Amino acid sequence: MSGSEGRKPSIEFPGFDALEGAVRRALRQLEVWRERAAASEAERRRLQEVLDRLGKVGDKLDPSEAASELHSLREENAKLRRQLEDGRLRAEKLAREVEFLEDAK
Repeated sequence: MSGSEGRKPSIEFPGFDALEGAVRRALRQLEVWRERAAASEAERRRLQEVLDRLGKVGDKLDPSEAASELHSLREENAKLRRQLEDGRLRAEKLAREVEFLEDAK
């Protein structure tokens, strides 16, 4: 039995390799955004802990500096959440397209 006899016949779809590559890139980018969002959330929690300790132990921290940094982190978190949502929507669209192409085989 030759190698080609055991394989299922397939139909070639123009652009399928490009689509598959785009899906892989979108999923990798989504993972990067998730990591950045997690890091930002960890930093937000750390800053919240510092702010919470201010009233308890009297740490020497400039409240306006902490508030400014917290504001910046909130803006970054919002941006990252939008990017994650955009990436998720693109990944879902690409997954539907891949599923359609696979069903068409």
